[in-house]
Amino acid sequence: MEASSEADGNWQQALDLALAQALARGERAVGERLEREFEKTLILRALQHTGGHRMEAAQWLGWGRNTLTRKIQELKLDPKK
Repeated sequence: MEASSEADGNWQQALDLALAQALARGERAVGERLEREFEKTLILRALQHTGGHRMEAAQWLGWGRNTLTRKIQELKLDPKK
């Protein structure tokens, strides 16, 4: 259990660090950029987990298939890569 808790904290610490660095640089709309990067990571990992099956990936993420498809298009992702 401890390893899982440690891994959970690692991504949150990495996000916090990325946000702090962007704010220190004076980056505006940093939340939008980080949100896109976060969603991209979620989508690509879920698709990898399901062998590219969008319906199943959407279910794992708690989204509808149309939501997943829309986000893929908005983020200009190529899930086959």
